[in-house]
Amino acid sequence: MKLYGVGVGPGDPELLTVKAVKVIQNSPHIFVASSSKNTYSLAYEVAKKYIPPTTPVEFLNFSMTKNLDKSEELLKTNALKVLKVLSKKHKACFLTLGDPTMFSTFGCLARFLKNLNPELEIEIIPGITAAQAAAGKLKIILAKGNQGIAIVSGTAEHLLKKLLQIQDLSLVVYKVYKNRENILKLMEPFKVKGVIKCGFKEEKLIFSVEDLKKEPLNYFTLLIKGGTSIEENS
Repeated sequence: MKLYGVGVGPGDPELLTVKAVKVIQNSPHIFVASSSKNTYSLAYEVAKKYIPPTTPVEFLNFSMTKNLDKSEELLKTNALKVLKVLSKKHKACFLTLGDPTMFSTFGCLARFLKNLNPELEIEIIPGITAAQAAAGKLKIILAKGNQGIAIVSGTAEHLLKKLLQIQDLSLVVYKVYKNRENILKLMEPFKVKGVIKCGFKEEKLIFSVEDLKKEPLNYFTLLIKGGTSIEENS
């Protein structure tokens, strides 16, 4: 049995890799994560043009909760659904926005599945991350020479504070919306740019913290501090 974790990129259907498309088109069953409130999935919307019309797509409920028992229960329920399909069809794929190894529901599911069935084979198909796509949109070179790159969740304020003080470090901040006021205050002294809904039709580029303060930030807001702009003397 084999499960593929397929990264579909940040939102633009044209940014799927050739390998991702091949795996999707050859998969007998496709899983996607959805909210408990509906069966809508952004990952599915991005990849749907590549999914054969006869391929079943199953939406798995991964509602966000801080209740560890509830999270464990959801993981177990979804893992058993995946294993049931794999026992009959032998392979399937799970679609995730961006890359499966970064802030992905797939990572939690894969670990749970391996605990239930250590013989299960899992292959990860990398996807273009929102960090890469945003840097491209903003025309920022994230690292050159001896510089480094760090990626951090906006929910980890203690890490953000430390990383902001490191010179020659490009910093990419995900999940800004959860801690908006504190993050913008911490990043105000620095040159910061950002992208809201990178890769989607509603995409918006932001070029300062002041501009960010005027915007309704959502889950798909990403900030970049540092790097080298190819259009500015920086």
